[in-house]
Amino acid sequence: MSSLSRIVFGLVVPSAGSGKGERVDMLTDWITQRIGISVERRDAASYEALANDVREGRIDVAWLPPIVYVRLGDVVRPLGSIVRGADGKSRGYEAALVVQASSKIRSIDGLRGMRAGWVDRWSAAGFVLPRVKLALLGVDPRTVFRTETFHGSHRSAIKALLAGACDVAGTYASADAEGNVTQGAWSEIEGAEVRVLATFGAIPPDVFAVRTVVAEKVGYKVYDALKAAATEDGMRASLREAFGGDEIVDGLAPGYESLKKALEMAAARGIFD
Repeated sequence: MSSLSRIVFGLVVPSAGSGKGERVDMLTDWITQRIGISVERRDAASYEALANDVREGRIDVAWLPPIVYVRLGDVVRPLGSIVRGADGKSRGYEAALVVQASSKIRSIDGLRGMRAGWVDRWSAAGFVLPRVKLALLGVDPRTVFRTETFHGSHRSAIKALLAGACDVAGTYASADAEGNVTQGAWSEIEGAEVRVLATFGAIPPDVFAVRTVVAEKVGYKVYDALKAAATEDGMRASLREAFGGDEIVDGLAPGYESLKKALEMAAARGIFD
């Protein structure tokens, strides 16, 4: 819980070896020096655990994936987002299904009886949106797969795919301005050879948010320092490596109303039952 001398910043740090935790520590140390208040990192083991930590007051300011932000509702208020594709060279991130490059699966119709590997039940790109979009295409995601497994991070889901532990994986992909997929979670894994089976449209960016009951100035102290880091040559790379981008915009980015409606539709149809 925040005080005049301590602010807890929370997030989900992916699998060991990603280096993300160390980058976040560099940022929190820098922010501590800048604002004169200790900013401490708190890791959550999963997206749902992150939501619980925020809801129960163990975290003051957080970096929230889209589904976590939506499900927290009035518990938090948005500060800003890191927007990818702001330079016009890409369209940001999209939800995607990927298979091994050598896979015989060539279309959505080929998914029946296959093994799906997901990131997390609260991951927009790594579970929720692929499932919603499959339903809209007339494919029942509750019955189409032989098995479904969860791997905790995009990197781990891709590694499971490459190891043969699943036949298709849900993850994110980045497309250029013409719509051609240029990279994704697999890009960070040396030698990964995958093929994008389908993309399902853009996902809104993650959100920097503060608990509603926390004094507004507390959240903005951290947020303003993050924005300052985006302009500092020595910190910009750390910001990009920790959060996937270095272009920060105030408030809530577009796309969240559509996401809320998709979740409501999915709930009404029992897609996540």
